[in-house]
Amino acid sequence: MCRFYICTLQDQVDPEPLQIKEDQIDLYYSPDQEHLVLSSQKVEGSFDPDGIGPYSCSTCGESFSDLSSLKFHQQTHQDEKPYSCQTCLKSFGRRDSLLRHMITHTGERRYSCQICGDRFGLNSHLLRHMRTHTGEKPFSCQVCLKSFTQSNSLTDHMRIHTGEKPYSCKECGKRFVHLLRHMITHTGERRYSCQICGDRFGLNSHLLRHMRTHTGEKPFSCQVCLKSFSQSNSLTDHMRIHTGEKPYSCEECGKRFVQRGALNVHMRTHTGEKPFSCSMCGKGFSASTSLLHHIRTHTGEKPFSCKQCGKRFSQNSNLMSHKRSSHM
Repeated sequence: MCRFYICTLQDQVDPEPLQIKEDQIDLYYSPDQEHLVLSSQKVEGSFDPDGIGPYSCSTCGESFSDLSSLKFHQQTHQDEKPYSCQTCLKSFGRRDSLLRHMITHTGERRYSCQICGDRFGLNSHLLRHMRTHTGEKPFSCQVCLKSFTQSNSLTDHMRIHTGEKPYSCKECGKRFVHLLRHMITHTGERRYSCQICGDRFGLNSHLLRHMRTHTGEKPFSCQVCLKSFSQSNSLTDHMRIHTGEKPYSCEECGKRFVQRGALNVHMRTHTGEKPFSCSMCGKGFSASTSLLHHIRTHTGEKPFSCKQCGKRFSQNSNLMSHKRSSHM
């Protein structure tokens, strides 16, 4: 039994202090795994994080440690969605889901990582992110034994084995493991702009990661060769140099790739798709980065500067090549 005196309640944004005797308190996971809750508050049971509880959902197979938790969870499969966002009118089955969604509109990111500076709207997201620094990987694939820092990463990974692509794009009909990132290729929306070089991004998290290319911060280190990286996924990709793993395969030609993004760009060599167009000359590109680089041929912008000789470049890769050839 864990003993705590403050609890974040399921349906309260700013809960009142609780007057609870110490011997009344049992601490459980809430059904959405976002909070720790008190049994004395009669929250509908506890989620079973190990997935071995005796009560299973007949719809999705999720396991729970007690019947009330199962009933609470089953509401997520019902069509009723009484909680609506007043900004975009999207509806949700639970109030806490609506509250989490609202952060996408307000942009509020109260929780900051003290190691790399990434910011998060939910404290639980910060706690999950911290595992990228500590190296803790508590979620393991039962098929190949690969481990992950987050449960949703394991869920996504399992689709490599099952081939499942549950999300369908209404624009082009293609199916994806992740739909949000793909939708940006249709909308072209890039709300987040770098104040240093002007590059724009569809996701704020991508902007935060990009900023490290300017600051030089590299908080993620390889435990094999000690090479450091500005992004955790760059470290993951790098580790495959040591392991030789190329998990992403082209169904057309069989070519394999270290990165899923590299596979996606490669696939356009087969489809001929060029979803990124230059607004100045109309030239199309298969990758957004190629378009950004092309735009600079019109503007003459060279945002990357060599600190040793002052020479400027339109692409960071050109700057890196210059450093290797001239200053090393």
